[in-house]
Amino acid sequence: MAAADGAQRRKAAPGPPHLPHKRLTGAYVAKIVSLKELLRFVHSHGQGGAAVEWVAARQLALITVAQLHVAGVGRGGVRRRRENRSLHPTMYRGVYLVGTPIPPPGALELGAVLACGERAMVSHRSAAALLGLATAPAAEVDVTVVDRRCRSRAGLRVHHVEELDHRDRGQRNGIPATAPARTLIDFAATASHSESEWAIAEAFALRLVNQPQLVAATERTPNRAGVARVRAILGQPGGPSRTRSGGERAMLRLLRAAHLPPPRTNHVVAGYSADFCWPDERLIVEIDGHEFHSSRTAIERDHRRDLVHREAGYEVLRFTAQQLKDEPVYVATVIARALDRRSRTRG
Repeated sequence: MAAADGAQRRKAAPGPPHLPHKRLTGAYVAKIVSLKELLRFVHSHGQGGAAVEWVAARQLALITVAQLHVAGVGRGGVRRRRENRSLHPTMYRGVYLVGTPIPPPGALELGAVLACGERAMVSHRSAAALLGLATAPAAEVDVTVVDRRCRSRAGLRVHHVEELDHRDRGQRNGIPATAPARTLIDFAATASHSESEWAIAEAFALRLVNQPQLVAATERTPNRAGVARVRAILGQPGGPSRTRSGGERAMLRLLRAAHLPPPRTNHVVAGYSADFCWPDERLIVEIDGHEFHSSRTAIERDHRRDLVHREAGYEVLRFTAQQLKDEPVYVATVIARALDRRSRTRG
């Protein structure tokens, strides 16, 4: 196998893999290549660089040691490819990047799954981040492994379960992950109440899951950590706070991307609803969408609401939907500075 790799390497130095087309979400679509599939490719096309590139093109530029061996790249071939920088180590032992040291979107999560083998899937906060419901954990990827031993290590937090209902298994852009309902439950076990409520409301708004499906998931594992919080949020008057417009949802995504603390949405202060509210910092942010704020009546209503909120001791920031679209960095910076200022003067 090593000889075959050497011959292939002399024909052409491997370059960056051809990655799958992006979806409209901007995420690459992955497909884990089984060793049986790889063997069939090798029997038809031969070993070496072509097989390595074929795997990498489907696995977000990733390949495992086991796949490299089936592709005809032995230990010596791995060493040579690392020396000529066509193969790069990742934070996960036994998993490499092909052609580039920079992981494409989703590669860290897929790499964690590959490192843990079959019956592994992204879960908890990492799965919530894949779904766009939370910020990704900075230092590690959460993975749930079913009925199999796999140890946590640097960059990888492993959760073990003896079994997992098929309804709680899923994928995101080809990356094995817990289904949205199960993800919300596991996320609630470690996230704050506000983060969990935000994630549930956003999941409903994006139609990733509905309330009956989430309730059914809690009933499948009634004693699991996170179930009590999810039930409490669903049991609130009106359920989890939902955003009412595309502009409001865009603001929530911006706040997550800027790593700012999650606000309460449509929170009632002094008898008036606030689009976004941080009660501890006594800060309110409003979004003016053209369809809701163009009439004189609407302007007068918003002016009265702002006066009431300021009388109640809140600072009110108001942005237009156009500002949110054209100047997101400015909007996030103003909110971040206000939160910092209000936090330092709190009490």
